[in-house]
Amino acid sequence: MGLFNLFKTPEQRKIDERVNTIVKEIFPGGKKQQEQEIQEVHQLLDFRYTREAVEYAFVFASISYHTSENPKTEEIVDAVLRNSKTSVSREDAEKICLFVECKRHYKSTSSLATTLQQKSDGEKLFMVVFGAIVEIKRAYKDLTNYGKFEVILFNSVVAFLEFESDYPGKYESIKNDLFIHIFKQARVYNIPMTDIELANFVNSRFETYLEEIIRFFDPEEEGYLLLKTYTLFYEQPLEPNPETSFDLFEYDTFLNALMQMRNYVIEKIFTTL
Repeated sequence: MGLFNLFKTPEQRKIDERVNTIVKEIFPGGKKQQEQEIQEVHQLLDFRYTREAVEYAFVFASISYHTSENPKTEEIVDAVLRNSKTSVSREDAEKICLFVECKRHYKSTSSLATTLQQKSDGEKLFMVVFGAIVEIKRAYKDLTNYGKFEVILFNSVVAFLEFESDYPGKYESIKNDLFIHIFKQARVYNIPMTDIELANFVNSRFETYLEEIIRFFDPEEEGYLLLKTYTLFYEQPLEPNPETSFDLFEYDTFLNALMQMRNYVIEKIFTTL
C-alpha cells in the first residue's frame, strides 16, 4: 500500500481499484501496450502537449468508451473536455477519441463480432482496413501517419475487390459510408488537403493501387514488382507523382508483410461481413 493510500477513504480506494481493473482490461498487454499507444497519440498530436496531458486525456477517453453501453464519439469528446484535468483542445480531443474508437477500446465482455454487428457495412469495412495496418507494422516496420493513410487506401482497394466478389452489386451501398470514414481518418492524420483535393487524391490512389494489384497477379506480367506501393508507403507518401524506389534489398521482406496484411483483410471480410 502506498503512503498516500493511507489518507484515502474506503470509497476512494474502491474507485481506484475499479479504475485499475478497467485499465488492465483496456490494455491487456500491460504497461508496454499502454506506453506504446500513448506515444502514438503523442505523435498524432505533433507533441504539442506534455506526455502527462496526453496520457490523461487518452486514458480517460479509453475508459469512457470502455464503460459506455453505446459509445458515441461526440459524447466522449464532450466528457473529455468537461473533465477539469483535461488540457487538450476540442480538435485534439476529437483526434484522441477517433484514435480510441479505431483501436476498438470497447467492453471486454463484447466480442469484436458483437461490436461489428452494431456497425454499418461501410464502417465494418473501414475497421477491417484500418485494423490491418498493425499487420504490416509487426511483420515489417512502422509507418508515418501519411504512410498509414496510404495503407488504408491500399487495403480499401483490396477490400472492395473482395467485397464485390462476395457481395455482387452491394458496393454502391457501402461506398459512401466507407469514404466518410476514410475522410475522417485523413483529418486525424492531418492530411494537408481540402475536401476536393482529398477526394481527387483518394480516387487517383485507388486507380494506382488497383493497377498495382492487377499487374502483380497478372500471369502475363510475371515478375512485376510492387515497388511503387513500397515507395508510396515508406518513402514518398501523398506524393502525386513519386519516383519509384528500386530498393530491392528491402523488397522481399516488405512483400511478405504486404501479402500478410492483404490476407488479413480478405480473411476479416469473410468473417465479419
